[in-house]
Amino acid sequence: MPRKRAKHSVRVANRDAMEHNLPPDNKRRGEWGDMPRRAIELFRGPPPKKEAAPAKATNTSIPPMHIRPGERLSDFNQRVEQEFAHDIYSSMRTNQRSESNQKKRQRRRDILKAKKRAASGSDDEDDEAAAQREFARAPSSRSLHDVALAPPTITARPKERRPTSTRPKPSPARQRILDEERQRVIELYRAQKRA
Repeated sequence: MPRKRAKHSVRVANRDAMEHNLPPDNKRRGEWGDMPRRAIELFRGPPPKKEAAPAKATNTSIPPMHIRPGERLSDFNQRVEQEFAHDIYSSMRTNQRSESNQKKRQRRRDILKAKKRAASGSDDEDDEAAAQREFARAPSSRSLHDVALAPPTITARPKERRPTSTRPKPSPARQRILDEERQRVIELYRAQKRA
């Protein structure tokens, strides 16, 4: 095991050999000097990665299938099919399940649309016309240097306003007070303009 520092006699000899008025320096840092440790780590980059261990097989219970000596090809095929029957069945089952789930989701969507149509009281013809209008309104692809040939047109219909009868009318006394206040403000404004 190496010594952590030189012998005392060697240190004394080195100290005597040095000039006396030199500034102190940090010899441990080496080429990086006074640079902070985090900055040194950034410049050095990440440490090299160890080589990855070879991947282990996920299913080691199934030995590799080889044709046995004296075994007919049909027997070997039958043995392979028996060995992998469960895997084939499970993969087919998951595929069928995903298809049936998609069909169920589509059915649910159709039922929800039908309920919305029934609630709004619209017909199939209205839905088809709305779908055609929506398709016609689909924006075309525009590039950065397209030039507008006409100003944009507003295609959205304004929302229906509630009838004014739902808004309560002010009482006659309140209406009289508002009219008097309006007249007073108008007279003040006219007086300011005259002055």
